[in-house]
Amino acid sequence: MPDVMRRNLAELCWLRTALMALFGFTLVYGQLSGLALAAALPSLLLIFGLLLLINGMTTLRLRQAEPVADDELFLQLLFDLLLLTCLFRVSGGNSNPFVTYYLVPLAIAASTLTLRQTLLLAVLMLASYFSLFVWPPAAQTVQWPWQTYQGHLIGMMVNFAISSLLLVFFLHRMHRRLREQEHFMVEQQRRQLQRDQAVAMGTLAATAVHELATPLATVCLLVDELEEEHPTQMRPLQAQLQRCRETLARLREQAAQPAQMPRQTLHAHLQNCLQPIQVGFPQLNFESRLSPATQQAVILPWLLQQAITNVLRNAAEAARSRVRIQAERVNDEWQCRICDDGQGFSSAILAAAGQPVLSSKPEGLGLGLFLAQTTLLELGGHLRMGVSEWGGASVLLCWPDIEAAA
Repeated sequence: MPDVMRRNLAELCWLRTALMALFGFTLVYGQLSGLALAAALPSLLLIFGLLLLINGMTTLRLRQAEPVADDELFLQLLFDLLLLTCLFRVSGGNSNPFVTYYLVPLAIAASTLTLRQTLLLAVLMLASYFSLFVWPPAAQTVQWPWQTYQGHLIGMMVNFAISSLLLVFFLHRMHRRLREQEHFMVEQQRRQLQRDQAVAMGTLAATAVHELATPLATVCLLVDELEEEHPTQMRPLQAQLQRCRETLARLREQAAQPAQMPRQTLHAHLQNCLQPIQVGFPQLNFESRLSPATQQAVILPWLLQQAITNVLRNAAEAARSRVRIQAERVNDEWQCRICDDGQGFSSAILAAAGQPVLSSKPEGLGLGLFLAQTTLLELGGHLRMGVSEWGGASVLLCWPDIEAAA
């Protein structure tokens, strides 16, 4: 999310530039009209010089990476209040029709700063405005265009039009940014909730793995003894136990090296994910449509491999006869689509996308898609569920190229 205060500070520089352009136009108009403005030129040039200086310093500040704080914007508005007071004093005092420009910094403060800072700025602004009544203009010999009745009316109309345009334009943009920031915070809270749920399930899974290690070892010993008497009947059970051992060994390997990212072609990564699924479901027809781009060597984190495996296993368990995996590269993003010809997703699962829900399979926990989506969000990607061309489920996994993003 871009720094909202940074953009507000940048637009404050544009407001100062607009103010300088307005008074510059007034000076040119006064000189062409033959008005005596020479006595006010030194003061005006000094004020314009200070405005240019603060604008230049602000531009250099915006090039730095540090975020802009509320106090920094508040100090900038205080500086503007001081220069505006000096500018109005030398240009007619309280009779200056552009004195309502005071409201522009106040409106900016009200829409971006805290209530305490806004109230303090409002009090200082009122004091500055009243000072124009008790502190008369310094140069009485200066003839400003708005010192005549007709000129004052024209100045009031011009000031109202300019102030209205500035307020509508800039405050609308600031309001839109505040809504964007609010939406960003809601999205971050939702993702944090997903992370908390994933961490909680990971803790439960680690506890379950720890508790299953001893019973699994006991069952393996019993099966080894029974295999001598009933080799044919024990062979399928032995295969399932071997699968459990391999799963536990892989979990230990990933826990020991969580940041390990083996580098090989995406085609090889996907085949590694698909191979054990093919062995476990020999009755299904598995199709692979991998574009030539998948021959590129990439980095694939352990968690992403596990997410793809989870989705593949879900598709194999739900399929009637066929499962298809497609992969291609679109710009700097990898896309992997996994389809099956099963019953497809229920309306409850589609409505609860991104949340752990009860699986439609009797033995399922409903966590596969949730964990896959959580993993993709952490990597900057996303997951989409839909309907395949066979009427079954279709899951699209998208993640950025890690090397391109780095």
